[in-house]
Amino acid sequence: MKYDDIRGILRYVPQFRGQTFIVLIDSGIIEHENMANVMLDLAVLHSLSIKLVVVFGARHQITDLAQRRGAVLSNADATGLTDDPTLEIALDAISRLTTDLMQQLTVVGLRAAVANAVAAHPAGVIRGRDLGSTGTIDRIDAQSLKLFIGDGMVPIIPPLGYEKQGRVLRVNSAAAAVEVAIALRASKLLFVGPGAIEDASGTRIRQLSVDEAKALAASSSESSDSLKLVQIRHAARACEGGVPRAHFLDGRTDDALLGELFSIEGVGTMIYADAYQQIRPARKGDIPGIIGLVRRAVDDEEIVARSKQEIRERLGDYFVLEVDGQLVGTVMVRPYPEVKLAELGFLYIRPSHEGMGYGRKLVKFAEKRARELGAKILFALSTQAYNYFGNQLGFLPAQEDLLPPDRLAKLQKSGRNSRLMARVL
Repeated sequence: MKYDDIRGILRYVPQFRGQTFIVLIDSGIIEHENMANVMLDLAVLHSLSIKLVVVFGARHQITDLAQRRGAVLSNADATGLTDDPTLEIALDAISRLTTDLMQQLTVVGLRAAVANAVAAHPAGVIRGRDLGSTGTIDRIDAQSLKLFIGDGMVPIIPPLGYEKQGRVLRVNSAAAAVEVAIALRASKLLFVGPGAIEDASGTRIRQLSVDEAKALAASSSESSDSLKLVQIRHAARACEGGVPRAHFLDGRTDDALLGELFSIEGVGTMIYADAYQQIRPARKGDIPGIIGLVRRAVDDEEIVARSKQEIRERLGDYFVLEVDGQLVGTVMVRPYPEVKLAELGFLYIRPSHEGMGYGRKLVKFAEKRARELGAKILFALSTQAYNYFGNQLGFLPAQEDLLPPDRLAKLQKSGRNSRLMARVL
């Protein structure tokens, strides 16, 4: 590991310390060879004083056990009818899985406890059909989970609910994870399973708002991966219930958890409900980060270098784009009120976040800011990005006599031969 990687991880530790993460381990990953690395990642998170609760699914194991016994399941994932034979097979498979997870957590040095924290009642008759021993979650016993966590243990929650009279009911693991996350006011809900969320071209989707997630699930109703769609809908519901972030991770990769949580670009898909992206005025404390962010672009002569003193003296002209609390972009909007002009400059997006529309967001923000400052025309000077300004943003080539005399003199003195692009506001 590089020193820069360590510094990157340490930057997140104060942010995560003391927070609660709910980890849903999909049944499709539990028997994968990389499961040992998932357990190690959980141990690392626990060592950083992150509070963990593990919820697990059992669909694959229930299906496999039924096949070995020559039985026919009424439903594999507790979203339909659970008859008595299916319940018996499910209880056997879940019991074995619980023991396996306890063993794996013990291997990585974590103390764990199985919690019967899910109170449920029979789902009853839905669309004219009695769902038998399938349950609907009533509440989560948050207090018992907090007692386990406070004693340094990791609660394990199987996909089972318990009726007040003691009857055992099957519940959907994703639904259980959502209710636990809401009840404990968790800051993150992590879905660890096989595969990633991808678009039609097979490219990983990095982030989705709640509305985008719900639309994706609705528009993909004919997809063969119905389980993933159910989980996406549950993740959106968790965010609507107060959980700030839900993450989907491919548990087959050895950097699934840590790579997602401790890097700006992440390795999975994040569903968010709050102000994930924020453009705000730059502060004095941002100046070193801004200088570091644009260093490569300055070296490549994409943008003009600014010293810390130059930025400090005109700090009100600079704005930064934060993504989940991390600085990933910057822009400058400098007014020339006497001629009702404003300059857009110092536009830069971190390479890991290129191609995601952030540059356009910053330019739209600059246009709005320029209007607020009374400008009628927004101009930009560029040596390498003028095609982007023209083809993508609607800027047009302009003559240099548009510029105020002092700005024109500075341009001519620089010798950069920048092209002038302008947009009427």
